[in-house]
Amino acid sequence: MKVTLEITDFEEMEKFLSLFRTMKLENIKIISSKEDFEPEIVKGNKSLNPKELFGIWKDTPRNIEDIRAKSWHRNK
Repeated sequence: MKVTLEITDFEEMEKFLSLFRTMKLENIKIISSKEDFEPEIVKGNKSLNPKELFGIWKDTPRNIEDIRAKSWHRNK
């Protein structure tokens, strides 16, 4: 028989292990889900042209001081 438990907290896992030890189970296997994690990869939309974004601020040049000043006053 195979039983799968998904436990997110390490302390909960320790409690389950101590419970299983009192039951004298012979075969316990722990597999970390982090090893099984595979990121979902989505291909981008190739019809979009990134060059269209070039020069969007040409008429309103930006520098870090301007950005900080506008951001600071926005929170008021």
